Formats: sequence, structure tokens, C-alpha cells
Amino acid sequence: MEGSDLYEVLVELRDNDDVLSVECDCPYDYGPTCKHQAAVLIKLREMRGTARSHSANLSSPTSVQTKTLKQLLEAESKDSLISLLLYLAVDSELMEERIRLYLSDVDHNDSIESCRHLIQSYIEMYADKYGFVRWDNVERAVEGAERVAEQAALAIDDGKLLQAAKINICILEEMMDLLQSSDDSNGAIGGIIEESIERLDVIAQSGELLLSGEMEILFDLIMGVAIQNRFDGWPDWRVDLLAAASYLTASPDLREKWEQHIERMSQNTDEDTWSGEYFTARIAKLRYNQLQEHAGETQANDYLYSQLHFSDFRKQAIQLALDNCRYDEAIRLAEEGEAQDLEKGLPGLVGQWKQLRYDAYRLSGDVQRQRELGLELLCCGDLSYYTFVKAAYSSAEWPLVYHNLLETLEKGNFWRQESVYTQILVQEQEHARLLLYVKQHPEQVETFCPLLIEHYPKDVIHIFQKYIEWKAANSSSRKQYQGVCQVLKRFKKAAGPAEAERIVQLLLTQYPNKPAFRDELTKL
Repeated sequence: MEGSDLYEVLVELRDNDDVLSVECDCPYDYGPTCKHQAAVLIKLREMRGTARSHSANLSSPTSVQTKTLKQLLEAESKDSLISLLLYLAVDSELMEERIRLYLSDVDHNDSIESCRHLIQSYIEMYADKYGFVRWDNVERAVEGAERVAEQAALAIDDGKLLQAAKINICILEEMMDLLQSSDDSNGAIGGIIEESIERLDVIAQSGELLLSGEMEILFDLIMGVAIQNRFDGWPDWRVDLLAAASYLTASPDLREKWEQHIERMSQNTDEDTWSGEYFTARIAKLRYNQLQEHAGETQANDYLYSQLHFSDFRKQAIQLALDNCRYDEAIRLAEEGEAQDLEKGLPGLVGQWKQLRYDAYRLSGDVQRQRELGLELLCCGDLSYYTFVKAAYSSAEWPLVYHNLLETLEKGNFWRQESVYTQILVQEQEHARLLLYVKQHPEQVETFCPLLIEHYPKDVIHIFQKYIEWKAANSSSRKQYQGVCQVLKRFKKAAGPAEAERIVQLLLTQYPNKPAFRDELTKL
């Protein structure tokens, strides 16, 4: 047998070709069978298999093919299977690593190094000479991590939570490092990181199953990875790890330890940056949850009201006031939020505080302010308030309010105002006003044609034709011509084949020198 050196392998067979003994003069002494012996045995098996196959083909050519791989493996002896695995490992370091990982004792620390080595082996295989993994190689480069993740899941199922946590942390560390030297455009690395953190969260929530002293070990493992520099710039993942660790703070000592870590990280966070503010807000939420669980409602609420500069806390405080019928407090908190976020230039949050203020007016029975704010929200583009606003007026009052509302929306140039305007016209069956709107915005004819064609067929057909002509005049590629033809198909459905054919002929006449357009038109 020849590899990097020449070795002699002696195989003794019984009369029935079973292996009696195998010897090799190489220095391997880590097990009963070396890779040279395995290779020779596999070669002998192939030779015997060829002979048997030739014989079988004379009588039953399909007998071998009908056996499954499981059946074939079950028919082999232990020594034969060992030889097969060694043979597979001879030429593939990755295969050897996978075999070692499968056979490793997950309770042994060496198994973590086996996991790490397998992950790194795949990465090295698909990295370029500079150690960078291109986007089209990332999915293959993370296959090792996916294999190791399977081991982590098995360890969780077997109740080996500490070892499962160590394996997941190993995956996290390797994937965070890979993230710095790869193009993860398809999100494969990020996905594995998130799955690993989710498994750590599951493990932490199962902390009551741990033996005495193991909970603190698990806590230290998770906190240890959360404070690593690897997670600088990744606040979401860091906070998710801190949240997982918070499940393990059943004892005062661990709660104090958790708080100390949190405080150190908060001191090193620049709250003037978006990521710093986001991190601080999520940490505050974790602290609030801790107080709710371990300190009681009074301390938790005191902390809640001390963090009103965060929108989630303000929203929760307003909801708490509404739930307890403290409407003046809810209105005050909402107005403070509007002023705060108007200054910051955050219109989305300003709108949220107005909506909560409206709820306070409605629940408290303040009809006048409910009307005023409801109309304001409606004119800002929120149709959901239309029914509430209408119900706030009597049948005698509503016509004038409705008239003024439509005039206000007509003058608006914000797309959400236009959307509210047209939806109100549809809801109230204001067909004449809707037709006028479509004449001013012919690109909307497709949307409102089904509602208007029955009442104003000539007008709708005319608007549709002008729109098609405009679209054709502004088309210069086959793809755009196909877009014109798609509109024509919808026009045909609304106005009938005769009208559609008339416009097709008109366009063929208008564009004699656009062969691609004419070709698309003749396909209709």
C-alpha cells in the first residue's frame, strides 16, 4: 500500500472470503485498524463485489439495486464498517472531522474543539487566498456550522444543556468572526447567528432543569459571550444574549452580577448615536422586566415613569393610565410626547401620541376635542377615523362637516390625503366627484373604472383612451410597449373588444416606425 510512504499490508482470508486477520507495517497505533488496512480491505471488497455482481447479473440483475443503503450497512460486520469509515476519511479531512464530531462525547470538552475545527475547516476550504469568503461561497462555507448546530439541537433534546450552550457559543464565535471576513449578502451567516442565539434563549429558559451550581455556570457562559468585542456594532444580538442571561437571575447574587455587567456596558455606550440609543432603550426594557419579576409592581412603575424619554415606556405609561381611567394623565403624557418628538423631527411618533390622545378623549367622553382631533387625523391620511368622526356628529350637523372635509382633502397634495379622499368618495358612492378626480388624475382610471364605467361609460372610455395614448407616447422599449398592451387588455375587459380594437388600430397608425411596438400590438 503506497501513500506518502510505502507500507505492506497482509490480509488473511477464510475459504468463504471472510477476513481472518489484517496486518500493516506502518507506525499507526491509535486503534485496531489503520487507513492503509482500510484502503486494502475496501479494494478487496470492490474486487469481490465486481465478481458477485457479474454472477448476480446472470440470474437476478436487479437484486442489489433493490436494497436500501440502510440494509446494505446492516449486512456488514463491525470491522467492515470501521474499514469503510476509515477509507472515507483517508482522502477527506472534512469527512474525518464529520465522523469525529458524530462519534464525539458531547459531554467532553474535546468535542467543542472538534466542533470548532469542523467549522473552520469548511470556512478555509471556501475562502480565497486572503481568507475572504465571497457571497457565492458563503452557503458552502457555513455547512460546518450547520453540522455542528445539529449536534447542539441533539444535546438540548438529550437534556445536556450546558454542553449545548457551549456548542452554540462556539458557533456564535466562529460565525461572528466569519462575518468580518465575508460577504453575507444572502444572510446565511446572520441566520445561523440568530438561530444559535435562539437556542441559547431556549436553554436559558430551561434553567430550572439544571443541577445545583450549573445555573451560574450557564449564566457566566452566556454573559461571557455577550460582553465580547465581537458584538460591538451589533446591538440587537448583544441585547438578545443579555435577555437570555436574564432568565437565569433567580438568585440575588446573579441579579446583582447581571446588573453590574449591564451597568458597565451602558457606561461605555454613546447614547447620542442611533445604535447607542437603541441599545440603551432595550436595556431599560430588560431592567423593567427584572423589576416586574423580582421587585414588585411599585418599583417597576417607578422605573417606568423615570424612562419616559423612551417611546415604548411612554406608550406603556399612557396605556396604563387609560386602563385605570386616568384620562387627564394619559392626555398630559401624550401631549408631552408630541412636543418631544416634534422637536426631534419624528412625525411617526407624533402621530402615535395623537392617536393615544384621541383614545383618551373618546373614553372620557370629551366629544368636542374628539371631533377636532379626529378630523385632524383623518386629514393627515388615516381613514380609520372616518367612521368615528362621522358618528361624533348628528345627522343635521354632518353634511356641512362632510362638505368642508372633502374640500380640505381636495386641496391637499399629500398622497395619503388623496387616498383618504378617494376612499371616502367610494364609500359614500360619490360617483360624479370621483369621475372629476379621475379626469384630473387619468393614471387612476384603471383603479376606478369598475366603479364608474356603468354610470359614465363614454367619459371613462375617453379618459382610458387618452391615458393609453399618453403611456404609448412615453414608451421606448419592448418592455414598456408590453406595459401599454397590458393596459389595453384591461381596457378591453372593461370597454369590450370593439373599443379595444379601435385603439389598437389607432396606435398602429400613429407609430408606423416602431416595429417592436407594432409587434406587441398585433399579439393582442
